[in-house]
Amino acid sequence: MFKVGEFYEDEAKTVAAYLKDAGLKVDIKGLVVARTEYLASFRGKLSELKEKLSDVERMPELIEKRERYLSAMKTALEKGAVDETFRDIYLNELIPNWNEKLEKFRALRDPPEKTNEASAEVGEISGDVDEISGEADEEVRDNLFETMIESVVSLDFAEKVMDLNELEFGSPVGNLLDDPVISLPADRNNCESDDPMVYQRMEVNLGKMYEITIDEFSASLFDKIDEDFQEEFSREFLAIRSMGLVSMGVINAAEKGKMDIEEFADLCNFESGDRWHLSIDGSMVAEEIARSFEKMGMLKMKGDTIKWKG
Repeated sequence: MFKVGEFYEDEAKTVAAYLKDAGLKVDIKGLVVARTEYLASFRGKLSELKEKLSDVERMPELIEKRERYLSAMKTALEKGAVDETFRDIYLNELIPNWNEKLEKFRALRDPPEKTNEASAEVGEISGDVDEISGEADEEVRDNLFETMIESVVSLDFAEKVMDLNELEFGSPVGNLLDDPVISLPADRNNCESDDPMVYQRMEVNLGKMYEITIDEFSASLFDKIDEDFQEEFSREFLAIRSMGLVSMGVINAAEKGKMDIEEFADLCNFESGDRWHLSIDGSMVAEEIARSFEKMGMLKMKGDTIKWKG
């Protein structure tokens, strides 16, 4: 069987439907997969990290930005922000016109006529919606997305600062945020593991995906696959097409009678084009291709000998 790829459930159903409609023999198998990520960070007092990382590329700018986050945090907490109100008070201190930008972002993401609930949640959408929908100015869109990204990063930072310094909403802030313990992202490849300020973490996420495979011979029906699939899943289509071209090449070049597996393997190579040349080497999987042809009743394998039928 030829592996088309691994997909999440909904996408797997879509891919399989396209291929089945084209007449390909499709098999779907559920798999538990692990996604592993290694992370590193510097952790320590703000003053200590400023001194330690002063000569590290981009770190002074990163720390300066985190100091702005801390200033906004302190103001928000001094204004009496609680868990339910902290986000809006904090982000309005940090990002000018935050509420207005949030409304515009929601309008961009979900046009007003389709988002009555969203509109009700944030109130009447202000400003000219046309400015950010339809043929919205690209710069406006980019600025909105950058604002949303900064809001997520800054909220994550604030949450970590609260945890690392054991801060609670409603408690006096005092000078606790003047030189708090903070965490900064680090390149784990450029960190010394024995550095007391370096913290490393491995995250493993288990999830379910679906492996889609097709019969090698049926890949020759690649030209029957819907054009929408060819555009949306171009990488997968090119892989299927490559397998299909090899299969078709074998059928067209094979001479009826007997041959050994080495001769068959030679037929599993495909070359086409001059200035734009396509080269496909299928010799390493010749036996699997032969088995697929055998299932279709086109040949008979016995040991290393292949006998074509008809």
